[in-house]
Amino acid sequence: MSSETHASGKVVDSLPLFELESHIQNYTGRNAVDRLLFIADRCVPLAKDALTLAIASLKQTAEVNRYEDAVERLHEIAPHDPRATIDTVWVDEVSKATRSTGDKLELELKSYKNNLIKESIRMGNSELGDFYFSIGDLSSASKFYSRQREYCTTHKHIEDMSMDMIRVAVYQRNWSQVETAMSRIDALPSKNSDIDPYLKAVRGLWSLAQSNFALTASTLLNVPVESLTHLAPKSRQNATYTITDFVTVNDVAVVIGLCSLASYSRNALKDLLDNNANFKEILESEAHIRTLLDSFVLFDYKSIFSTLEKHKTDYMLDIWLADHVEKLFDRIRENCYTQYVRGYQRGYLDKMAARFGVSQDDVEKDLIALIESDKVPVRLDLENKYFLFKSADERADVYDHVMSIANTFERNGRLLLVNIGVLRGGLEINAKPESSGFDLKKRP
Repeated sequence: MSSETHASGKVVDSLPLFELESHIQNYTGRNAVDRLLFIADRCVPLAKDALTLAIASLKQTAEVNRYEDAVERLHEIAPHDPRATIDTVWVDEVSKATRSTGDKLELELKSYKNNLIKESIRMGNSELGDFYFSIGDLSSASKFYSRQREYCTTHKHIEDMSMDMIRVAVYQRNWSQVETAMSRIDALPSKNSDIDPYLKAVRGLWSLAQSNFALTASTLLNVPVESLTHLAPKSRQNATYTITDFVTVNDVAVVIGLCSLASYSRNALKDLLDNNANFKEILESEAHIRTLLDSFVLFDYKSIFSTLEKHKTDYMLDIWLADHVEKLFDRIRENCYTQYVRGYQRGYLDKMAARFGVSQDDVEKDLIALIESDKVPVRLDLENKYFLFKSADERADVYDHVMSIANTFERNGRLLLVNIGVLRGGLEINAKPESSGFDLKKRP
């Protein structure tokens, strides 16, 4: 991921609760580097440490361009740091080696094309895609992976190509390409069941990118916890596709927790906590998310908002959640207000403010905004400082239901009378012409 990808995001000045070095040990490869560069972009106090760790990680790869970019950024904030100088010897060695490997693979692919060896051409494009992926050139990797398509001769080939495309597209945040590749796999008459958890996790990230929080939660809930902690098998040689390419079990617990708080009712959330064994295991990795969900079930809204604020910087530094934190917090507040007002025919604003740990003026503003957007069914009395819950008109509902039944009964009765009239008049038409009583060859 280039440093420009998230440069326009919100910068935080406070430190997160996690310790950077131990936090980043949960991630490997490109995922770790992406997160370090993201933290360097978003968190001023951690920028130097994040760039230092990113530079060390990049020197274990062949991504020369990203290494040089990270060093330049470190030089801007710490010009006297010895690590803020490009290691030209390493750059020259790696560049020479990658150039040699790339030229060799290009020549092999050219040879395959001259010999019209279809399977070899497909493999040649796949190997070049892997090569460009390894040096951080995602655009070229995507181009060569996509070129496999016309040379795929089996369902397995299409599946492998689509998985290649998905991995690159997720790193590029190219969600339309992700959707296309997943649809292509779904259309296959058969596929490797081992990739199902991976695809569910990717669908969850895709839903999150669309700010569809309910779908995000329900999709990620179907990802088995064991697939979040172990490598997923992949049959193609030299290629592995694991959910930990993008997220860990801790990340999934946080995303599910916040998205369910923003979109699930209290009863739905209580059922989830009581009966979903997979979610219980996932929650073990993030105790504060379990605390948040329990607080919602127990109507402890003050605890919810204090916990959210305490962990907000952590969320803002998560590469997947960062751009959705403010919207998630707004949705969670709306959901808590909705659950609260539904419990009262009449509620007083001072008591509500105390329950939420905010001022009465804030409660008034929030309720007015929610009423104007038709998100809470209440009437607000600002003079006497209370709200009235607008309950459904049960009498009208019963009347509408009875009238619906009566109209259906009347319609069925009319159809029955029409049918009886047709039978009496001998106007029915049988399915077979020979049994109709008419000779089709005779004219009337």
